[in-house]
Amino acid sequence: MADEKKVYQRKISDAEAQGQYIMILKSDLDFFPKVGRPFKLFVKGKDAKKAQAFDSMVSAVECWCMGPKKPHSHYRIDARPFRGIYPIHFSKKIEISKRSNDEYALS
Repeated sequence: MADEKKVYQRKISDAEAQGQYIMILKSDLDFFPKVGRPFKLFVKGKDAKKAQAFDSMVSAVECWCMGPKKPHSHYRIDARPFRGIYPIHFSKKIEISKRSNDEYALS
């Protein structure tokens, strides 16, 4: 049996920074709860002593970036709720670690 992945990492793109979200690659959806299922995301700001918990979920967003004959979905976590303590900006490296099936931590 293969080891279960414990960390999701990526570098924030310009589109993510402008839209204030974290893109979840389709190949990494299994790391998170099913699309639309809520989970706790613990976020620790730069000056915070303790991480704050935020209700989050992976959302599917319809997209036609490959043309009208190839509609598909992109997956993301909304970063607006915690932008005051953890700003998302272009080229920032983020890491989301899995604490349990319904608890994750962003660093």
